[in-house]
Amino acid sequence: MFILGGDTLLTIDTRIKLLLFILINFMVFGLKDFILGSVCFCFICLLSCLMGQKKIVLKYIVFYVIIAAIQQLCSYLPQAIETILSVFTLFIRVMIPVVLFASTFIATTKVSELIAAMYSLKIPRSITITFAMVLRFFPTFSEEIHNIYDAMKLRGIKVSWKNVFTRPLLLLEAMAVPIVMRSASIAEELSASAVTRGIDNPAQRTSFIHLKVHKKDIIVLLVFIAVFIVLFYFKYQIYGRI
Repeated sequence: MFILGGDTLLTIDTRIKLLLFILINFMVFGLKDFILGSVCFCFICLLSCLMGQKKIVLKYIVFYVIIAAIQQLCSYLPQAIETILSVFTLFIRVMIPVVLFASTFIATTKVSELIAAMYSLKIPRSITITFAMVLRFFPTFSEEIHNIYDAMKLRGIKVSWKNVFTRPLLLLEAMAVPIVMRSASIAEELSASAVTRGIDNPAQRTSFIHLKVHKKDIIVLLVFIAVFIVLFYFKYQIYGRI
């Protein structure tokens, strides 16, 4: 659906987004070439912008440019360092488009929509429940990390290189102990919440979320498949293999 007057120009059915995510993984790991990989990244940036994630896209563009620049400068380094750094930067550059779309997917998809989509795709219940719990866990865990950092500042323990070298054990204790305790607490709270909602009920589940694939979803998927085929065709023309 196209929404006028908002930041989101395009909303995509959750099932189509899952298919796109799978295609993107095949695409980026099959297109390690710098130019073809960059074209793939630009296309994913455009899609994420249309889905209303301009700020996220801008951050990843800056990060991609930095990594690409480092990768190009590796040729001026000694052979041993060049090999190690080239492999490292190549891996990061390949992963950036995947992480970008994953961030867009999480930002534009409610957990309830994801669960409904996975049930409609007949994905095993154990995988669906695990995936849903993971998506609920990490946003809460991220907030707790910020709270722990704030508490450390109040105690005069700041995360800095100085403290890493001068007070490493104190810094580790101040971070690790609260993280472990809060992780266990969050996991217990999420488990209680899931049981309360009847997630362990073996009966057929119903949902308030009604998913429907529209024409725009099919168009987006077909355009993506077309780009997928074209990029791999160019790869075949350049390297003689897929």
